[in-house]
Amino acid sequence: MKLLQTVFNTEFEKTVKSWAEAIISNGYSALIHVYIPYSAHFRDEDTKRIRQILKTYVPDVPVIGCSSTGVIIGGQLNDDDSVVSVMIFEDPSTSATVVPYYARPDGEDAGNSLEYARSIPDLKGVELITSASYSMLEPAGRIMDNLPEEIEIFGGVAVGDDKHPAFVFADDFPESFNGTAYVVYSGKELHLLSNRMFGWKPIGYPLTVTRSEGAVVYEIDGKPAYDVYNHYLHIKKDDNFFYDALEFPWEVRIDEETAYLRHAKSVNPDGSILMSSVIPEGSKIRLTYGDPRRIMFHTKQTTLEMKDFAPEVINIINCMGRKLFWSDKEDVEISVLSKLMNTMGFSALGEIMRHKGTTLLNNLSIVTIAMREGAKKEVPEVDIDLFEKSSNIPVTARLALFINTISEELMEKNNQLNDMLYKASHDALTGLLNRGAIERSIYDYYEEGGKDWHLIMFDLDNFKKINDSRGHIEGDAILKALAKLLDEYTHEIPGACAGRWGGEEFMIFIKGRSDKEVKEIAENLRIKVRTDCDYEHPITISVGVTGYNPGETVLATITRVDEHMYQAKNSGKDRVCSD
Repeated sequence: MKLLQTVFNTEFEKTVKSWAEAIISNGYSALIHVYIPYSAHFRDEDTKRIRQILKTYVPDVPVIGCSSTGVIIGGQLNDDDSVVSVMIFEDPSTSATVVPYYARPDGEDAGNSLEYARSIPDLKGVELITSASYSMLEPAGRIMDNLPEEIEIFGGVAVGDDKHPAFVFADDFPESFNGTAYVVYSGKELHLLSNRMFGWKPIGYPLTVTRSEGAVVYEIDGKPAYDVYNHYLHIKKDDNFFYDALEFPWEVRIDEETAYLRHAKSVNPDGSILMSSVIPEGSKIRLTYGDPRRIMFHTKQTTLEMKDFAPEVINIINCMGRKLFWSDKEDVEISVLSKLMNTMGFSALGEIMRHKGTTLLNNLSIVTIAMREGAKKEVPEVDIDLFEKSSNIPVTARLALFINTISEELMEKNNQLNDMLYKASHDALTGLLNRGAIERSIYDYYEEGGKDWHLIMFDLDNFKKINDSRGHIEGDAILKALAKLLDEYTHEIPGACAGRWGGEEFMIFIKGRSDKEVKEIAENLRIKVRTDCDYEHPITISVGVTGYNPGETVLATITRVDEHMYQAKNSGKDRVCSD
């Protein structure tokens, strides 16, 4: 595999002609990427002329392109020129086919594209280049995730703004300002490896998106979303909001191992925030900051993985926001990877990569796709450690690291405290509330003036005989099964909480119910235990029920329900006794 690149200049036609000769004379297949600066004054004329020349000299070579910024050529980012890259495949089995999905017939959906991709022998990867809205892109990604997990899916979102709309194009089809084109890579000897680099360090406590709709986040922890930037960072609602907030994107966590980044674009008058893409309601988020050490650590990790893979070409999708973050050091990560092997790609508005079987739309990341035909070849040595040591850590990053360390320590202490409180209020065997917690609930309600409450107390029948004949392990298993049934039953009763009173005795505290209702609840529980308790032989309980009588003490009510429970046990068991 070879990579050839050029900018669109007076020598462009001559260069493409030489490419054609190399491809045709050797019988190679190839793929061309075209990246056009999104805000260039002559972008439409340049796009038209480039496509005409390519059609003239390499009519059989598939072409895909888009509006962009920060195009990678010669290991550096180029903001000013249109860049054309050609990947030449030297192995006869390798093929790259461009599919202009945006030009599909009416009624054809992403499912057709999935079936087409599945039909390709030796399918290795799918590259998506899109100018479509995120709401259209993400469902398409879910469909493509039906491909086998080893198939790499990657790509980027074309760059544009209100004055210069983003566009994509494929082969001879017209440009699309709200569509997607994709490339299908296949070949017996073709190898692809995707990776992504973040480098953003979470800071502060986790927060919850309590109200959102699409890319608009209205509330975080029940407060206007803007309060996060105003309260913690003193970022104002002014013309600089986008750039100030860009330094503190959000980490949105899917699970313990998977997360993606989103950054704020603007603040609405009601305090809601327009984010770079969809953030589902209920998401757990944390603010992050760009930690140069972490960024270079991720760069080092990726470079080592790439070196082991031994790529011939690395396709890089770099986030435009990341480019803005680095400012005059925008080439810092790209230059490291470019020392390893030939690189191409562009800075996008969003980076697409499949991670653990799920295609994610990332922001503020770098997605890399290493490509190789055949066996590994030797790659150049890169002094990664020297580069990492040379990266400076600004004072702001050190302060953020200090604050983040304190936050993490506080969070750890808070988790330890929550764990201690849980253990102090819950029974270790069954996981139900313990006697102390149930008593506190009763006394707290009593001291608040609550008078409409009842107690249901029950004892597991013949439990000593079970322990003596079958052993304590089996006895514990019965208690756990009974506790599980009790917990599920009481969770469906508003105003009720249940716990283990001690040994084989259990207590239910119920507020706001009539005598008749509580008696029915107790009787239903007795029947449910006998019929549904998940154990190998019948389990029965003896149940006592009473209600609080105004003017008496809590202890008097508890004593009375205990007496009713023993009345049920002494009257033949498996019954309910009450006053």
